[in-house]
Amino acid sequence: MKQMFIYALTFLAVLLPTLFFTVLADKKEKKAERQENTPLFFRLLRPLTDLLEQAGVGTLLRLLFSRHTEALQKKLTFAGLKLTPGALYCSQLLTGLAAGLAAGCVTAMLADQEHRISIPIAALIAAFLGSSIPGIIIGNLAQKRRTEILKAIPYSIDLIASAMRGGLDFSAAIRFYVKLGIAGPLTDEYSQMLREMELGVIRTTALQNMADRIQIKEFTSFAAAIALGTELGAPLTDTMEIQGEEMRKARFALAECKAQRAPSLMLLPMALFILPAVFIIILTPVFLKMKEAGVPLF
Repeated sequence: MKQMFIYALTFLAVLLPTLFFTVLADKKEKKAERQENTPLFFRLLRPLTDLLEQAGVGTLLRLLFSRHTEALQKKLTFAGLKLTPGALYCSQLLTGLAAGLAAGCVTAMLADQEHRISIPIAALIAAFLGSSIPGIIIGNLAQKRRTEILKAIPYSIDLIASAMRGGLDFSAAIRFYVKLGIAGPLTDEYSQMLREMELGVIRTTALQNMADRIQIKEFTSFAAAIALGTELGAPLTDTMEIQGEEMRKARFALAECKAQRAPSLMLLPMALFILPAVFIIILTPVFLKMKEAGVPLF
């Protein structure tokens, strides 16, 4: 009995520290992943995509699709993801293969001997749809980030202009906005612009680089107006007030566009869920009456 007690204590002495450090490492990894803001889909595929990239698959796909890689890199940067085009290509390859194999296996179990041709067709269709999933996720993230930036731009311009009226220059006003701690992608972009300016990039170039990253035409016009006002010596506060008002109008126009789309978006759920229920409620009593009267229905 005493020996069993000693064995149990020894086992716990080895097991408990192992579990503690494992849980602690897992928490640190999850915290780092949250800070990285990588979607769960790409975090789950990361071990396999890293393995494929080490094998050179990502590099090969980047070379094969060199033109598309540049546009893809801009989209990843705009979406705020720390992913490489090679990792995205590998994830598309993995999801396409997985979807194709799954669809092929299911079709092989359901199809008879006469319809074996449907197996590769279903596999190809599923592979195409599966490979498009990573691109759809990145597109949704980019659109969400674009909407957040577009909503925050007028407020940020007003704060920066107010700080400049208080005696700060343009760089100090942006630093004041960043130090306010307003969470969002626009604050991150302003922080990156400040880092570029600290490294020696001139103000107009850093602002233009920021406009190229976020790819919003309203902010691009704002950067062009700031550059032109700097060259002509015009007051930047007046220029920023005008640009802030224009961006606020663009934000209202975006909200009106979404409101106008609401009726068309409601048609699909109404056709799928509401109208069948209405027809069942209305036609069921008629069907029962006709059945009781002996009327041939079918």
